[in-house]
Amino acid sequence: MSTDQLASLSRVLYSPTTLALYLGAAFVYLYALTTTVGRSAERERGRRAQRVGAILAVLGITTHVAHEIVRGLAQERFPLGNMFEVTSLMALVGVAGGLAYLQFVRKRPELNGFVLLGGALLLAMALLMYAEPGPLQPILDTWWRHFHVSLLVGAMGIFAAGFVFNGLYLLRDTAERSVAAARTATTRGSTVGAAYVGDLDTGDVPTGSSVAAAGGPHGDGPDGEDPEGEDPDEAAERAHAAAYRAALRAGVPAVKLAVGVFVGTALVSWVWLVEADTLAAGMQRFLTVNLVMVAAALLARWFVPFLPSTATLDGLAHRTIAFAFVMWTVGVIAGAMWAEQSWGRFWGWDPKETGSFLTWVAYAGYLHARATHGVKGRKAAWIGVGSFLVLMATYLVANYVIVGLHSYAEL
Repeated sequence: MSTDQLASLSRVLYSPTTLALYLGAAFVYLYALTTTVGRSAERERGRRAQRVGAILAVLGITTHVAHEIVRGLAQERFPLGNMFEVTSLMALVGVAGGLAYLQFVRKRPELNGFVLLGGALLLAMALLMYAEPGPLQPILDTWWRHFHVSLLVGAMGIFAAGFVFNGLYLLRDTAERSVAAARTATTRGSTVGAAYVGDLDTGDVPTGSSVAAAGGPHGDGPDGEDPEGEDPDEAAERAHAAAYRAALRAGVPAVKLAVGVFVGTALVSWVWLVEADTLAAGMQRFLTVNLVMVAAALLARWFVPFLPSTATLDGLAHRTIAFAFVMWTVGVIAGAMWAEQSWGRFWGWDPKETGSFLTWVAYAGYLHARATHGVKGRKAAWIGVGSFLVLMATYLVANYVIVGLHSYAEL
């Protein structure tokens, strides 16, 4: 195949193929997540859906790897030379690493859909940075690039997975706090928080109207029996669980969430306003990125009742970030050694060098606070979210706005 044919094939493998497979797998996994609180037949459908999601995810990872290989063949080099290639590989590492960790280490496959959704968002963002296959700058044509950049890109992908877990933690914790506060106000003194809905086991009896709506004792069946043969107690429990899930969603105000995500994303996405050739094009990209993130947050809000406990999500975020931090540290050290060979100095406070150091400090602060001050839960999650914003600001600002020796956005 010619170079142009290889380049065209790599584009097709990337979008729409890989992007569609990631999104398809994400929604299948999210559907499976909703069956974890249903009857045994529903849970069996969920297990089948998980198997379908796994097939789609493996196909997506396969086409993503194929894209990387074909693009490398098209330009006769390893695809790690510009912003598009780095973001694409970041998504690949985040998806493959996140799925492997959840599936085989933590045994939490019900969360795979959120990792795949995050990977799809990274793939879509990379399309805003797309560059045709081309040669490297001479300074990048060294084995140091493979070592230094691969470590940092891998760390960024895993940091992105940690960001997803921190975001899910904040949603779940906010919902639980709201429900617990409502119960405390109702019972005037109860401090029992909300339980994980998948483990819900309560003796609370729902109102007659809610039971009737679920086909319970006051339903249409004779002698209070469900017309489909469902036990009245089971119908009451299902009605209570449905009401509880609705209360959890209501505990995360949609408007407040949307505004918060829009403003938070704008702390980084303003770069598109500066980078674009025209203000109209920049505003279009800015709004697209922000609104897509808002839509993803609102989608995650709907699945809040089906998430595992906050302790599980907190642990996932902590371990994920700790692993990525080691990779980031080694990658920064390797970059300093490469800089000494290329420019005759280990450190020069170049914009991206400064940004990488600030990112290291932010995540070091996250881990240090957890280890020495017992900071966990909401405070730790917010520090983790803030650290990821620092990382993305480093990645985008140092390439598009404050141009330095490390700026390769236009390659």
